[in-house]
Amino acid sequence: MKVFTVAIIATLVLLVGGMFAMTRNNDKPSSSEKVSNEILIPRSSYQTSPNATVTLVEFGDYQCPACGDYYPLVKKLTEEFGDKLNFVFRNFPLTQHKNANISALATEAAGLQGKFWEMHDKIYETQDKWSNLTPSDAKNMFEGFAKDLKLDTEEFRNNIMSLTLKTKIENDVNDGRLAKITSTPTFFLNGEKLNNPGSFEDFETLIKAALVKNPITQNPSSEKYHAHFDLKVYLNGKAVDLSLPQYQSTEDKELDPDIHVHDGNGKVVHLHAKNITLKRFFDSIKLTILPGTKGYVNGKLVDNILEYVPQDLDRIVVGNGPIDAVSNDACIYSEKCPERGKPPTEACVGGLGTGCEE
Repeated sequence: MKVFTVAIIATLVLLVGGMFAMTRNNDKPSSSEKVSNEILIPRSSYQTSPNATVTLVEFGDYQCPACGDYYPLVKKLTEEFGDKLNFVFRNFPLTQHKNANISALATEAAGLQGKFWEMHDKIYETQDKWSNLTPSDAKNMFEGFAKDLKLDTEEFRNNIMSLTLKTKIENDVNDGRLAKITSTPTFFLNGEKLNNPGSFEDFETLIKAALVKNPITQNPSSEKYHAHFDLKVYLNGKAVDLSLPQYQSTEDKELDPDIHVHDGNGKVVHLHAKNITLKRFFDSIKLTILPGTKGYVNGKLVDNILEYVPQDLDRIVVGNGPIDAVSNDACIYSEKCPERGKPPTEACVGGLGTGCEE
């Protein structure tokens, strides 16, 4: 009988031990799985350097204290690595933060006027001033920020409450859930979720390692290519002035070597490579054009203009505005209309394959 009892006890011990071992094994984090760019970086995302080989994505909440602590660290990283690092910010407002949604809407509304990153910085840098206000008072403060940034405040006031931007933020949150976000901030480096680094140096080390793994390479056999197209852009029915400095590429601040406007001309876009979409141009100048936006190419309707690949002498209108308002100057710049005169001397802006290597 004792032998039988001991056997039963031993069996129970093994069973319990086995169940405990299985539980412990299930508690172990699984190996890191990459999250696709379709989830992490949708077309409407704000990006600092879309052509970089290393991308850092943050899902953040503007009222989150930890996000506020990481903000100066991330900003320093973007300044140190420059165009080698692409930083992408995605909204993930937490329900326990009463001003998380209105602050996210404020940055997105500023983005519609080309000032997303400026508002992003301003809101993080003043987090302690608006976090404890009522949402209504916080909104009033953000309108003050918009005025400081020289935005159209009436347009900002309308956009901050628009269904379009609310939907954009909801899409960010849905993508965050697909990426298994449970807290903010959450970072992904080239698609791999990070355990939040404890210091700037730790973050810096991870990015340097990613750059070694994904070096910036150039194709020495790049074909020289120079084409031009006319472009007119409307946001909320208002024309965007692409001649403004923030949209212009210069020798000192090249926004994208292969597609850009420069020399103060906001009408004619220069192409230095083939098969480049309009999305890349808008990403480079940090201008948000929502997916599905309609446009016209040479008078013909195009349903998703972001995916269109411009060709030499195209006349393109993006958004809701007069089709005939687009210029017809690309023909001069491509020197295919000599009867209309010669193009002005251009600053040499562009990289390998553009004639600006020297």
